[in-house]
Amino acid sequence: MPETALPKLLSIQYLRAFAAFGVVIFHAQGLTYGRALVIGSAGVDVFFVVSGFVMWTVNAYRRQTPADFLLNRITRIVPMYWFATLSFVFAAITFPALFPRLVVSTSHTFASLFFVPMRSPSNGEIWPVVVPGWTLNCEMFFYAIFALALFLESIKRLIFLAAAFSALSLVGHIYTGSSPLIIFYSDPIMLEFLSGILLGRAFEQDRLPQLRWGYVALTVGLLLFLVSARLDIESPRIVFWGIPAFLLVAGAVILEEKRNVLFVPALAVLGDASYSIYLTHTFTISAIEKFKAHFSPASFFVASLILSALIGLAAWRLFERPFAELLKPGPGAQQPHLAE
Repeated sequence: MPETALPKLLSIQYLRAFAAFGVVIFHAQGLTYGRALVIGSAGVDVFFVVSGFVMWTVNAYRRQTPADFLLNRITRIVPMYWFATLSFVFAAITFPALFPRLVVSTSHTFASLFFVPMRSPSNGEIWPVVVPGWTLNCEMFFYAIFALALFLESIKRLIFLAAAFSALSLVGHIYTGSSPLIIFYSDPIMLEFLSGILLGRAFEQDRLPQLRWGYVALTVGLLLFLVSARLDIESPRIVFWGIPAFLLVAGAVILEEKRNVLFVPALAVLGDASYSIYLTHTFTISAIEKFKAHFSPASFFVASLILSALIGLAAWRLFERPFAELLKPGPGAQQPHLAE
């Protein structure tokens, strides 16, 4: 297909903002009330569906070589993540009393920097130094598989991606070993990228259903999230969070494709800054926690949300965006991005 301008979907920007704050709420509530509302972390599932959708549509409208694609993704993701990781390691080494439960090791730090799943020496979980970075390990693996798919034409690319992620999920279902790499990359959550890809294919081919189905998908997705939250169900994640996340993204895309979406500047900016908000919010909340005795539970919760937004916006404006512009490979490199 000929290259055309890729429309910037406001609904995707808004979903990024809401998804990032879902994760912020999840962590802030956990520290405020001792128990997090687990559905807040489903913002991650929304991000993964969005990522699959965006990567497919970007490359459908603007062709890239596999090398260019990977370079664009690396320059988009790595600088801010390395800055956050190295800052955290430096702070933990310099002020160990502030991080009493954190065990810093050279191997774990390097594994984190290069997106290699490894068990944390702090708790044995398959987490990087910056815990929210586990989603970036998923993202970078997805990008690697997607780059391989770019060697193929559109329909073969779709078949390859569907086969690859389905095979990974099957491995996860039958594998009983202890390898962090196999356990991590074969998690069924990887199918959420595929669901976004399928939505992107329908968008590219102008095969999205009529407007009313957008309202239905959006409503059902929200209701399923509420039911999962009410019943406190989180497993299997691909069913109770992945399906509602797909319906939410699909509904938003259908609505915007069929009718105009109101431009809300604040939400658009928060969508742009959502990656920085996502990466920095645990630092922010942990810092505020040191003064928790001076807050009521409600004021601590509100302060956590507001300061997470402000510090994330500052990080985006002062670090993430300037570095992205500085390292941008060329005129075709500016893309819609995922705020993981």
